[in-house]
Amino acid sequence: MAETHEEVVKVWIAPGCIVCDSCETDCPDVFEVQEETCIIRPDAQSENFTKPLTPSIKVAAEGCPVDVIKFETVQVDGPEPWVGQEEEAAAATVGAALDAGPAVAISQGPPDPKWASLLTAAQISHRGRSDLPAERTAAVPVEAIAEALPRNAPPDAAAAAMVGSGYVRPGISVAERIRVQGEGVTRREVSVLGGVSVVVLAAWGALGGVFATCLGALQSFMVPKVTKEPPSIFRAGRVTDYPEVGVYMQYKGSQGVWLARLAEGKLVAISTTCTHLGCIPNWLPGDQKFKCPCHGSGFDAKGMNFEGPAPRPLERHKIYFSGQFVVVDKSKKYRQELGQWSSPESFIEV
Repeated sequence: MAETHEEVVKVWIAPGCIVCDSCETDCPDVFEVQEETCIIRPDAQSENFTKPLTPSIKVAAEGCPVDVIKFETVQVDGPEPWVGQEEEAAAATVGAALDAGPAVAISQGPPDPKWASLLTAAQISHRGRSDLPAERTAAVPVEAIAEALPRNAPPDAAAAAMVGSGYVRPGISVAERIRVQGEGVTRREVSVLGGVSVVVLAAWGALGGVFATCLGALQSFMVPKVTKEPPSIFRAGRVTDYPEVGVYMQYKGSQGVWLARLAEGKLVAISTTCTHLGCIPNWLPGDQKFKCPCHGSGFDAKGMNFEGPAPRPLERHKIYFSGQFVVVDKSKKYRQELGQWSSPESFIEV
């Protein structure tokens, strides 16, 4: 059977990214970590771009602590084209970091003891490669690195040479740091532990919310209430706002008062409270009456009851002029059955 291999043709990030920088560390050509999420770079939207990066994409997906990196592959005939490229890339990195020009001859003398001790102990991790051990020392002799490093090389050149030669361990990604310390703990277990932590925090948050609600209720009980009712005295505009005989409803909702201009040349302020059980009637212009929706009581434009169970007419409020303004005082009421509608304070002449 002919040899085949997988190549990534599409990669995306599912919801749930925790912005841990792991994917950009493993495959910076494809992933870009931003302030609140991680995105796929525009170039990586093409399968021609992602296919050569298949190993790095798989490593990034495997290293994601929350498993949100997803990819789609296709089977391609032939062996994997990237096998062996890791060693070539490392050699190219060392060459780029060292001074340009002919190869530097290795000194026959012993290397700097400080470099020798550091380089001998250095190892490199090959996470994601099943054909290599978890860690190995570099194949380049200590003497070669010690001699080849420029004496006054800038830090980035020295670091590149060390990484390329395999004598330094790659920086630990955030994904590695957030894993639970200790052996035998898998990424799935870490995710479960993280989920438990979220649940615990949510429980404490809910408990705090209940405590705050109870405290607010106690404060509301102990502190005297402030009335939310509208003021009992209010301006009702000018008399020119009521030019024709009829009922005006602009203060029904806000003040509970109808202003009515009567045919006998009076302007009165009628309470919107039904005298039966306190419902609020509606003014029906076509029928020229107030009709209570609760029990069917009816009142004419003056407020007189003529149908339904209402036992008496609607009440009127004190009304008077203040300068050019009409003022209504709801704290004072005038009842027809008590003969109070004849009081000069229960109407104004217009």
